[in-house]
Amino acid sequence: MNIAEYHQNIEQVWLQIEEQLEEQGCDVDCDTQGSVFTITFADRSQIVVNKQEPLLELWLASKAGGFHFAFKNNQWIAQDGKLFWQCLEQACLAHGEQVNFS
Repeated sequence: MNIAEYHQNIEQVWLQIEEQLEEQGCDVDCDTQGSVFTITFADRSQIVVNKQEPLLELWLASKAGGFHFAFKNNQWIAQDGKLFWQCLEQACLAHGEQVNFS
Protein backbone atom coordinates (compact mmCIF):
# COMPACT_ATOMS: atom_id res chain seq x y z
CA MET A 1 0.00 0.00 0.00
CA ASN A 2 1.38 3.39 -0.92
CA ILE A 3 0.88 6.58 1.12
CA ALA A 4 -2.09 7.78 -0.94
CA GLU A 5 -3.86 4.42 -0.60
CA TYR A 6 -3.10 4.40 3.12
CA HIS A 7 -4.73 7.79 3.67
CA GLN A 8 -7.70 6.89 1.48
CA ASN A 9 -8.20 3.62 3.36
CA ILE A 10 -8.17 5.25 6.78
CA GLU A 11 -10.47 8.05 5.70
CA GLN A 12 -12.92 5.36 4.56
CA VAL A 13 -12.59 3.71 7.98
CA TRP A 14 -13.35 7.02 9.69
CA LEU A 15 -16.36 7.59 7.44
CA GLN A 16 -17.69 4.11 8.18
CA ILE A 17 -17.27 4.65 11.92
CA GLU A 18 -19.17 7.91 11.83
CA GLU A 19 -21.95 6.49 9.62
CA GLN A 20 -22.44 3.42 11.82
CA LEU A 21 -22.49 5.43 15.04
CA GLU A 22 -25.11 7.74 13.55
CA GLU A 23 -27.22 4.94 12.03
CA GLN A 24 -27.25 3.06 15.33
CA GLY A 25 -28.32 6.13 17.29
CA CYS A 26 -25.26 6.43 19.49
CA ASP A 27 -24.98 9.50 21.71
CA VAL A 28 -21.52 10.56 20.52
CA ASP A 29 -19.75 13.35 18.71
CA CYS A 30 -17.12 12.63 16.06
CA ASP A 31 -14.36 15.03 15.12
CA THR A 32 -11.39 14.87 12.78
CA GLN A 33 -8.34 17.04 13.33
CA GLY A 34 -5.53 16.26 10.91
CA SER A 35 -4.49 12.66 11.44
CA VAL A 36 -6.70 12.14 14.52
CA PHE A 37 -10.33 10.98 14.60
CA THR A 38 -12.00 11.35 18.00
CA ILE A 39 -15.25 9.88 19.26
CA THR A 40 -16.51 11.72 22.33
CA PHE A 41 -19.18 10.07 24.46
CA ALA A 42 -21.89 11.68 26.60
CA ASP A 43 -19.70 11.38 29.71
CA ARG A 44 -16.88 13.21 27.84
CA SER A 45 -14.74 10.07 27.63
CA GLN A 46 -13.10 9.50 24.26
CA ILE A 47 -11.88 6.96 21.77
CA VAL A 48 -9.05 8.17 19.57
CA VAL A 49 -8.32 6.57 16.19
CA ASN A 50 -5.27 8.01 14.54
CA LYS A 51 -2.98 7.56 11.60
CA GLN A 52 0.64 6.61 12.10
CA GLU A 53 1.87 7.39 8.60
CA PRO A 54 5.57 6.54 9.11
CA LEU A 55 4.55 2.99 10.07
CA LEU A 56 1.47 2.83 7.80
CA GLU A 57 -0.51 1.86 10.90
CA LEU A 58 -3.86 2.71 12.42
CA TRP A 59 -3.88 3.25 16.19
CA LEU A 60 -6.82 2.96 18.58
CA ALA A 61 -6.81 4.29 22.15
CA SER A 62 -9.65 4.09 24.67
CA LYS A 63 -10.60 2.95 28.17
CA ALA A 64 -10.28 -0.58 26.80
CA GLY A 65 -6.60 -0.05 25.99
CA GLY A 66 -4.35 0.88 23.11
CA PHE A 67 -3.88 -1.07 19.90
CA HIS A 68 -1.73 -0.74 16.79
CA PHE A 69 -3.04 -2.18 13.52
CA ALA A 70 -1.33 -2.92 10.22
CA PHE A 71 -3.22 -3.48 6.97
CA LYS A 72 -2.91 -7.16 6.00
CA ASN A 73 -5.16 -9.30 3.84
CA ASN A 74 -7.57 -6.38 3.34
CA GLN A 75 -8.05 -5.92 7.10
CA TRP A 76 -6.58 -3.83 9.88
CA ILE A 77 -5.01 -6.41 12.19
CA ALA A 78 -3.03 -6.04 15.44
CA GLN A 79 0.11 -8.10 16.03
CA ASP A 80 -1.85 -10.35 18.39
CA GLY A 81 -4.38 -11.07 15.62
CA LYS A 82 -7.17 -8.84 16.92
CA LEU A 83 -9.20 -7.11 14.23
CA PHE A 84 -9.72 -3.36 14.31
CA TRP A 85 -13.51 -3.50 14.06
CA GLN A 86 -13.80 -5.97 16.94
CA CYS A 87 -11.53 -3.85 19.12
CA LEU A 88 -13.54 -0.75 18.26
CA GLU A 89 -16.79 -2.49 19.21
CA GLN A 90 -15.25 -3.50 22.55
CA ALA A 91 -13.94 0.03 23.08
CA CYS A 92 -17.37 1.55 22.41
CA LEU A 93 -18.93 -0.92 24.84
CA ALA A 94 -16.39 0.09 27.50
CA HIS A 95 -17.60 3.66 26.95
CA GLY A 96 -21.27 2.67 27.29
CA GLU A 97 -22.36 2.33 23.66
CA GLN A 98 -23.13 -1.00 22.01
CA VAL A 99 -22.28 -0.75 18.32
CA ASN A 100 -21.99 -3.33 15.57
CA PHE A 101 -19.43 -2.46 12.89
CA SER A 102 -19.63 -5.84 11.12
